[in-house]
Amino acid sequence: MLDQPPPSLPPEPNIIPSDEEKNLAMLSHLTAMLGAVLGGGCLGFLGPLIIWQTQKGKSRFVDYHAVQSLNHQITFILAYIILGVLTFVGSFFCIGFLFIFLLIGAWITSLFFEILAAMQASRGEWTRIPFSFSFVK
Repeated sequence: MLDQPPPSLPPEPNIIPSDEEKNLAMLSHLTAMLGAVLGGGCLGFLGPLIIWQTQKGKSRFVDYHAVQSLNHQITFILAYIILGVLTFVGSFFCIGFLFIFLLIGAWITSLFFEILAAMQASRGEWTRIPFSFSFVK
């Protein structure tokens, strides 16, 4: 992950989030994981979306992490849909089981990156989750 803030964020090292901001930022990642686990990968966007909408404008740190988590979940939901279609179509050609392994791998990768981002948010670090497209700014 990144050791310094992305260019769109304030480069000042003096910006230190409060404990409440760190907890809310971490919670945005943890609720995404909870939604992904309980919702089969498709409800992970709800927690970050709720946190982002309720905390928008109050804290740049919480806003940034909630948006990162939301973008990550949207990216992986699209990956799940594509891999699900490929699994279905591949099942007609007796290769659908191969895509199931990719689907499980994508799900585990998503959880892994959310855990890393949650740990970095709890330390007050600005981080970007890899393999995520920016749908929400």
